[in-house]
Amino acid sequence: MTGVAPAETHYQVLGLEPRATGEQIEKSYLFHLGLYGEEALATYSLLDADELREARARVQEAFETLRDPVRRYEYDVANGFVSAGALVVPFPTPAAPNPARPPAASVARPAALGVPPEAARVRHAPQVLPDPVDGAALRRFREERGVSLRDISLVTKVGVRYLEYIEADRHALLPAPVYLRGFLQEYARVVGLEPRRTAESYLAGVPRDS
Repeated sequence: MTGVAPAETHYQVLGLEPRATGEQIEKSYLFHLGLYGEEALATYSLLDADELREARARVQEAFETLRDPVRRYEYDVANGFVSAGALVVPFPTPAAPNPARPPAASVARPAALGVPPEAARVRHAPQVLPDPVDGAALRRFREERGVSLRDISLVTKVGVRYLEYIEADRHALLPAPVYLRGFLQEYARVVGLEPRRTAESYLAGVPRDS
């Protein structure tokens, strides 16, 4: 009896493990774009033009989902990579998916959503907070910049409740570090902090068993 082969997960498409970091996802995406490019002679000799286009489309879809912290979290829950338990907090849902969605760093996006100019303007001058970074330090910096949690939520699609948990250092209610890192980086981009250093400094203070 011939069965239908199960569809590859986004992680399998990119050759990654479900706990892959954002940096690993981006590197794998770039590698696979080259692998399935028209100038990749080794792959081109094995796949016809339609198969190459299909492969590139799968790679693009996987990347678009996994690079977005919220979409990745929802995807992982839906596919059983993480438990849909008490840590799952409802998120605001976009009106419709947009395949031409600009990168998170684009200043056009907050303007289109009606976010105050302060939330967009601070993206141009990322700053670094002294270690250790905790929720209180993040809240003070955000308030000094005049950015509300709702502003951040509108831009990043991270639920306000999660943002409140971050600022209150309610570690037990936050998701696993692989997701929390993405949320922190998105928060940092909006308020004008250096994303990677902010996330790593905050995560250093999160108990591993939280």
